[in-house]
Amino acid sequence: MNILFVCYQDYRANSMVHIAGFTAGLRRLGHTCAVAVPEKPHTLSAVPSPTFIPLLYADILKNPDRFPDGRPPDIIHAWTPRWHVADFVLALQRRLTKPARLVVHLEDNEEHLAEKIAGRPFAELRRARPDELKPLRDWRLVHPWRHRLFLHAADAVTHITPALEKFIPAGRPAPVLRPAVAPAFFRINTPDTDQRRLLGLPPGARVIVYPGGVNPINAPEIRDIYAAAALLDTEASPVRLVRTGASPDWFADDLTPRERAVTIDLGFVDRDRIAPLLSLADVLVQPGRPGPFNDYRLPSKLAEFLACGKPVVMPATNIAAELRDGRDALFLHEGTPPEIAARCREIFDDPGLARRLGENARAAALRLFDPERQTALLAKLYEETLARPATADWTAFAAPDADERALFPASPQNAPDLLAALEWLQAQTPSPRPWWRRLLRSFR
Repeated sequence: MNILFVCYQDYRANSMVHIAGFTAGLRRLGHTCAVAVPEKPHTLSAVPSPTFIPLLYADILKNPDRFPDGRPPDIIHAWTPRWHVADFVLALQRRLTKPARLVVHLEDNEEHLAEKIAGRPFAELRRARPDELKPLRDWRLVHPWRHRLFLHAADAVTHITPALEKFIPAGRPAPVLRPAVAPAFFRINTPDTDQRRLLGLPPGARVIVYPGGVNPINAPEIRDIYAAAALLDTEASPVRLVRTGASPDWFADDLTPRERAVTIDLGFVDRDRIAPLLSLADVLVQPGRPGPFNDYRLPSKLAEFLACGKPVVMPATNIAAELRDGRDALFLHEGTPPEIAARCREIFDDPGLARRLGENARAAALRLFDPERQTALLAKLYEETLARPATADWTAFAAPDADERALFPASPQNAPDLLAALEWLQAQTPSPRPWWRRLLRSFR
């Protein structure tokens, strides 16, 4: 099979950890993978030993037959239904002589993200004027209506946590697809002493490692780790937070002197440095609390934390449903800095607990994130998808002035959200030129 993964961001995106793992496994099974990103092809250097054909959206729109056998993709796996991803996939399908089967991946409560960035309830965003949706387009989030049309056009939907099933159209094949963790994380055993020396860690310092960038959605939770590290640090028992990932100026400027003093901020680092840094940790903390953000997602770093065989502190949500508090990890219920600090202190003060948590975390990771098992699940889904008729009428969509209405029956049965989205689209003032033609120019 020729498989095209469509990523919402450049090759530094957190989701590339998942995508790169799957392309490696699919290649071992004899399939050919490409990964299309919207911009910045030079960021490919952030992916260790890529096993896929790197492409820009513009590359494959110009020439869809970019695979080594001279054919287009058989499967398009769109990583999230975000605005620009959906636009690109629709434009590409229009250019294919034989449309590909479409699989869409869900990894976030996209409606909640849109609400947070726009500062308005999602129901209001559905009534907003086009100009009021500019923040969603600028932040590359979902369109309030078109993302539902895109999901209904999909032949299958993969999702990273069971909670996301509520967003999946009824009747669609929809397996839970968890990240395939790279073998390097399962091989971590002892701390990298050279790394400890190079970072200038104080003698005897306890270390918390957190690899991940800051954005307006996760900033409050990441700030909680800084505050917790400051609470834990004492002259007799120093604690340091080693952090990687980009931090906006507004985040760094808001830190207290105490929080800065306990932090070693390395900024963006290449992926091959992450495992050695995690080896330094006495505890790995995924901050947060149950709620509309964390209930639906599985942070890519959390799977790697568990695989490392280190004690993990994490919210009592998402993957926590398949773990046991006090055995596989220590859970956070409020996610406050004092609670994070208290859970870390339990680990620091009890070497036996730390050892057991690490051993059980790795065993859980082997069970939940085994690369071969997850890749086999995905390959089977693709094969079954190709064997079925397409869900959407892509032939009708190829007409010069067609929009998404051409993909579906005029009055779809048993799909009220699809009917509502089609009615919204019908009510829109026609553009002077079809949207997809403008889109093609934007990706050139």
